[in-house]
Amino acid sequence: MAGPNWAGPNWADDDPAEAPLIAGNCADLLRDLAVTAAQRPPPTLFDVRQWHRRIYAGCVPPLACYVGNFRGDARYAELVDFEVGIGTPMPDGLPEKVGVWARDLQPLLDAFEQGLQRAVAVLDTALPVGQPPATVDELDSVVRLAAEVHGEWLRLHPFANGNGPTARVWAASLALRYALPVFVQLKPRPDDVAYVRAAKRSMGRPPDFRGHHQEAFAVFAHMLTLSLLP
Repeated sequence: MAGPNWAGPNWADDDPAEAPLIAGNCADLLRDLAVTAAQRPPPTLFDVRQWHRRIYAGCVPPLACYVGNFRGDARYAELVDFEVGIGTPMPDGLPEKVGVWARDLQPLLDAFEQGLQRAVAVLDTALPVGQPPATVDELDSVVRLAAEVHGEWLRLHPFANGNGPTARVWAASLALRYALPVFVQLKPRPDDVAYVRAAKRSMGRPPDFRGHHQEAFAVFAHMLTLSLLP
């Protein structure tokens, strides 16, 4: 991952030496999410900031403020104009895919949180606690929401690094909330060409930063099917 512009030092990728630590942190986080899933707490931006801190607990980022804080956070000068992107540079000098500009993130994050809370409120009413979806339509609704939330988080790319793992935690938390197995691996990233392609499709670039999450839904549906096989 490469940033087209950043105020502070780049944090493009995890340190390979920290990979076992990060994988262990993700496993611990998943276990805790499984314990609290039946409580169905409202999903919040505070949650994902805490997840990010847990994923990188014990790691050494370029700056401590990168962990648990969003790009554009005015409290940290290094994050104010921190821009991120993935892929090779294009003729305009920007990477193939670019996260939403840091200056525009906060209202979009607020809308993300509000939309997700509305969506789970509907599903919480329809789906009994501790029981998996009983119909194809109910299952479709859960998987589609997981794919859209995952894809939208990647489109926004709010963190300096760690957007993929946190997007997958969002998907995992929804699976657990509705008594489904965690069907997408947190860390390392799923070794699946279709997943990587779908994740990239969920991102956009200037001027409209438009992403497309339908491919992610198809990939997630396939992953869930595989996880349910005996």
